[in-house]
Amino acid sequence: MLEKPLNQAAGLLELAEPPAPKLMAVVSHGDEQSELPLLWRLCAALVDFGYAVTVLDGTTRESEANPGLEQYLENGYWTSDDKEDVPAWSIIPAGLGLRSLGSMADSQAQTLAYLHQLFQNEGIVLIYDSADCLVPLLYDTGISPLLVLTPLRSSLITSYRSLKHLLLNGRLEPTIVEMAHRQGALPPNKLGNVANSLTECAKNFLGYGLTALQIEAPFDDDRPCVDIQNLALRMLENTLQLSADCVSHPAQAGSLAHTSGQRVGSH
Repeated sequence: MLEKPLNQAAGLLELAEPPAPKLMAVVSHGDEQSELPLLWRLCAALVDFGYAVTVLDGTTRESEANPGLEQYLENGYWTSDDKEDVPAWSIIPAGLGLRSLGSMADSQAQTLAYLHQLFQNEGIVLIYDSADCLVPLLYDTGISPLLVLTPLRSSLITSYRSLKHLLLNGRLEPTIVEMAHRQGALPPNKLGNVANSLTECAKNFLGYGLTALQIEAPFDDDRPCVDIQNLALRMLENTLQLSADCVSHPAQAGSLAHTSGQRVGSH
C-alpha cells in the first residue's frame, strides 16, 4: 500500500482527498427473485443520491473469462470504466475474493483496509452474500445488513437461519424488509405471516425484538419509489466508513454488544 507523502503539502493533500467509501451489505439467503430486484432499485436510489456504487456479488465466482475481486486483490488495484454509457453502478463477481478476505483471521481492520485500497474512489461498496460469509468480514462493525423476506414459507426458514447467525455469531443487527406483492399487499404497518413468524421466533429463541418494514414488490420497469428511497437513507445511517488504517464505526456500533449476552436459544 502506498504511503502518504511527508511534506509541507501533506495537509492540503488530505483536504483534497475524496470522501472515504461507505460499506454496506445485503444478505443472500436463497431467494434471488426477491432479493435482486430490491438490490438493483436500492443501488439506483443510492446513485440518485449522488453515490458511485460497486456491488461485490459473493454469489458469483470469479473466473478467467469473468474476473472479479480475487483478481483485483492479486493485482492490488481496480479501476472502473469511465464511459458515459455504462450503468451508474458496477457489479463485480466476488465469491472467491470475499472468502479469501474472510479467512484472514489476523486482522479484520487489514481486511477492510484492502477494500478501501481497491475502492477508495467509490462512494459505496455493497457486499451481496450469505450470512456465513458476511459474519467474518463485518463482525461487530455496526453495519445493518439488509435481510429480505417474501411470503413463501421457505423464506421463513432461510431468513431465520441467517438472522440467528448474524445476531449470535456476527453481533450484527439486520434491517428486515418484507416484500409484499401488490395484489396481496397488506394494509400499512401490518406484516404478513412470514414476518410475524420470524418476529416470534426471534423473540422466543433469540431474545431479540425484531422490527420489520414492508415494501411492495417492484415491477421490472419501476424506478425507486419513496419506500425504497427511505430504505436507502436508513441503510446509509448504518454503514461502515472504510479507511486505510482503521475501522470507523457508526454512532450505534456496539449497541448489540450490550445486549448479546442475554441472547440464548437452541433453534
